Amino acid sequence: MSPRELAVLALLALGVGVTLLSCLGVLVMRDAYDRLHYTAPAGVLAPLVIAAAVVLEERLSAAGIKAVLVALVLVATNPVLGHATARAARIRQFGEWTVREEEREGRDPP
Repeated sequence: MSPRELAVLALLALGVGVTLLSCLGVLVMRDAYDRLHYTAPAGVLAPLVIAAAVVLEERLSAAGIKAVLVALVLVATNPVLGHATARAARIRQFGEWTVREEEREGRDPP
C-alpha cells in the first residue's frame, strides 16, 4: 500500500469518524440549540476532509473538482442553515425571535 493510499484511507476514516461523533452528539443532547452545535463538524469539517481524500485519489479530474465544489457548497451553507434552524426554534418556543426583556436583564425566561 502506497503512502498516498494510506493518506486517502486516513482522511476518509477521519471524515467518517467526525460524522459519527457528530451524530452521537446530536443523539445525546437534550434540546435543539445544543444539537445544532454538534451538526457543525459534520457539515464543515467532514466534507473538507473527504474532498481532500477524493482529490488525493483522483487528482483534479472531474471527480476531484466536483468533490471540492460540493465541499465548498456545504461549508458555505451549513452556518446559514444552522442559524435559520435556531431562529425557527426560537420563534416556535417564544413566538418571536427578538431578545426578550427578562433575557436582557439576565433573568431566566418563564
